[in-house]
Amino acid sequence: MNDEQLAFDIDGMLHEAAVEAAPVWSGAPLHFTTAYFSPAALDAAYAHWQFLHKLNSVWRPNRMWHRAIAVPGGVEVGDHAFDMFTADLRCEPWKHSEPRGMCHCVGELTYQAICEPHGWHVFAADENAAVEAWHDHVFPRWRELPVVPARLRSVDQPGLSKTARKWVLDHYPEAMQVTGAPVITERNNAGTRHVPGRSPWSGYDLSDSALTRRHEPSGVGLGD
Repeated sequence: MNDEQLAFDIDGMLHEAAVEAAPVWSGAPLHFTTAYFSPAALDAAYAHWQFLHKLNSVWRPNRMWHRAIAVPGGVEVGDHAFDMFTADLRCEPWKHSEPRGMCHCVGELTYQAICEPHGWHVFAADENAAVEAWHDHVFPRWRELPVVPARLRSVDQPGLSKTARKWVLDHYPEAMQVTGAPVITERNNAGTRHVPGRSPWSGYDLSDSALTRRHEPSGVGLGD
């Protein structure tokens, strides 16, 4: 037995002892759930699952909710808050080779937006839909906002140009010029993602092309 294998075995024994000594888990489920849990509770459950499977190189989160990539969490907007989670309910990669009809998929990649102060959450089939539903909850009249013309967008850097920011300040109602408020910008057909943090108030830059493609809001709000 070489030193590397010996070190791995010792780590395994130490980890197994740590798992056995850990208190019985009583937090959020270590699997997919549609029940409401706070962002902190979901984070703790995900961290505990990682602890349990620390030495398993092939483990995947057990359909659990975890932070969505490239979406900032813990954003406070007045008496509201915004956190985005995702759960992968798709088939395991190796199951794609199974005969047709043998794959038991649970669902698709699913998103959950949470407003912890209100005990509110929403599920959606894509990130944009979850973002829109959260804005419906926090800024009920955001869909009436004027669209920032594409000609005012910055061509050499992401986000709004100084000209676009001035246009927004001149055309947006004062009630929508608050921390976390969004802007809607004209995009081409390829620019369909709602981008966080790009409004003058650190809110979302919402894509008009994504909004016009959606005939009705997606997702079902819970806890209103």
